[in-house]
Amino acid sequence: MTLGQLRANLGEDTLRLVEELIDAVRTSHAAIDDWVDAVEVSRPVVQDRGFEQTGALPRGNARPTP
Repeated sequence: MTLGQLRANLGEDTLRLVEELIDAVRTSHAAIDDWVDAVEVSRPVVQDRGFEQTGALPRGNARPTP
């Protein structure tokens, strides 16, 4: 997906969050964790029950180790 496609399909706030995530990914695992922590406070977390039932996603606040 290109930045132009993101701009065309995302709202201003969501685009800003995606750009911040991209910056975090380019920085470090710690920066990604910091981004997740900040976004979880300001945005609802989507729960995918299908993945939870298969055990594909960690439960609670667990994060996969890099």
